[in-house]
Formats: sequence, structure tokens, C-alpha cells
Amino acid sequence: MSSYYYLDDPKSELGYTPVSEDEMHGAILSIAKSHGLNITDKMILDQIQKKDSKSKNTKKKTNLYIDGTNLFAGQNELFGPNKHLSFSFLIQEIKKSVPVDSIFFYASYMNQKNRTKLTEDRKKLIAAEALFYREVRNTKGVEFYRGHRSPTSGKEKGVDVHLSVDIVKDIFLGNCNQIVIMTGDADLIYPLEIVTMLKIPTHAIFLPNRFSLEMAYKADKAFVLNFSNRFKSDRKLPRQLRIISIKKPRMVNIRGK
Repeated sequence: MSSYYYLDDPKSELGYTPVSEDEMHGAILSIAKSHGLNITDKMILDQIQKKDSKSKNTKKKTNLYIDGTNLFAGQNELFGPNKHLSFSFLIQEIKKSVPVDSIFFYASYMNQKNRTKLTEDRKKLIAAEALFYREVRNTKGVEFYRGHRSPTSGKEKGVDVHLSVDIVKDIFLGNCNQIVIMTGDADLIYPLEIVTMLKIPTHAIFLPNRFSLEMAYKADKAFVLNFSNRFKSDRKLPRQLRIISIKKPRMVNIRGK
């Protein structure tokens, strides 16, 4: 079955007229011939190969999208509230596996309403989060999107949606031709599926305790940054998944700050 081109046509009630591929091809050849140009199959093939060659020589621009709230929670579970993972160290480790040009970080700060009623553990967690995000903001080349929390439930709002839309938007606008997503949230599988459908290379990166098996299968390549050998799985893992052992991550001590 032929696909169709929709050509502007002011005479049509719809404002356009659908034309099949066969009709379009025939019209192009007829117009060329009427202007004294005989388009041959070889000419068409040479033009396609020339275009493909240019495409292959185009440098890939890779965007990294980080679910920051998920990342902070995961690293806090791994390392506790008195220190946090060095964000600059994390980016260095990621770049060993995937070359990254631009980094986009999405997160929301925990509510501090009624601070006097907060437990000491909660205050420590809020302080750790603020210090971690401060390092992210101070990292050169990182664009930080700050979401918000519901004043009643405390749940994060708008972050996942913003991240998802940015991925699809950047692909359609040609801002990148390869994406990396770091999250353990299976809700973000859909934008990954859209990008894959468009034949754009995709990569997924996980903490050992924030792993989505379905996302690992959806991505062209997937990586687990296996801090302290915490990644354990009795499930069948995809071939494209690589487990990277990181025994001594660089940490930032926040005690006393």
C-alpha cells in the first residue's frame, strides 16, 4: 500500500490534496522530462547514497536526561544521610560508557513547611538533598529544571512530564541525535519508546537499587553502575545490559555542614 503526500491545494475544501507515492514519482519524472532532463534510476541512487554518506559523517550529539529526584533518593539509600555521591564523579563514570554533550537534570526539593515539627532524620535528609542539588547546579554544562511538590501530599509534580516532553521535543527539533536517560522510574519508558520508534539510538543508566528491567530491554544499550556490588537479579537480563562495578565511588561528607 502506498503512503501519501498531502499537497497544499486552495481549490480543495480541505485545503490540501492527497497524492500517492506512485503519482508523486510519476509527476516528478514528467516535469523533469518537460524541462529537458531525463532522471534515471542511477541518478536517484547516486543522490540517495550521497545523502547517506553525509548522514554517516555527521557527529552524534548526545543529550543526557537525569531524573534527579530518583537519583538523589537512590544514592541516599545506598550511602546514607551523612554523605552523598559526588555528582561530578558520577558524570565522569557515565562518560566512560557513553560520550555526553549536554546534561539536563530534573528534580524537586522536599517541602520544609512546619520545619519545627520535622524529625531530626527528616532535617538531615533535607540538608543532604540541598547540598547534593547545589553541587549539580554548580556543575558546568548542566541545565537544572526545578519542579515542585504538592503542598498537601508532598508528592512531586511536573518533573517526569517535563523530562519526557523535553526528550521528544529535542529529537524532533534536531537538538540531538542520541539520548541517554538515567532513572529507575518505569513511568519514563514511553518517551524512550517514541525515540526508539524514530530510529534514534537510546541508552539507559541505572543505580543498582533503581533498576527497571523493562526499560533495560527497551534501550539499545543499558548500564548498571554497580556501587558496592549491590545489584542482584534472578531475572533474565537483556544482552545489551552491561554491569559496571564501582567499588570506591567518590563521596562528599556532609556531616557538620
